[in-house]
Amino acid sequence: MRTAGYRRELIGEALGTFLLVLFGCGAVAVSVLFHAHQGLMQVALAWGIGVTLAIYLTRHLSCAHLNPAVSLAMVVSGRMSPRKLPVYLASQFAGAIVAGLVLYALFASSIAAYEVVNDNYFFL
Repeated sequence: MRTAGYRRELIGEALGTFLLVLFGCGAVAVSVLFHAHQGLMQVALAWGIGVTLAIYLTRHLSCAHLNPAVSLAMVVSGRMSPRKLPVYLASQFAGAIVAGLVLYALFASSIAAYEVVNDNYFFL
């Protein structure tokens, strides 16, 4: 496969996974840290919006797997070349890690305050 194709798929998977983790884990963080939990439905809807947005924004770049388990299943079932698997996995992990870092940057002080109030000391 050409380098441009790998680059396009890498960007698609990284961006899609970033959006998925940002919306999903961000919804959980807001719900827990700010006592905004009204029910499981609000978190599920945020995850659903994140998945939908990530797929629609990145499906033209890659196959929008957005999950290492999906990529592995595609290789095992013969629907994707095994040569592409490392690119997909690396980009998915990179997107998820960057999203986690962004969420931590946004909520670090709120996490620390939550831990102090709830007496759950965790070294940040």
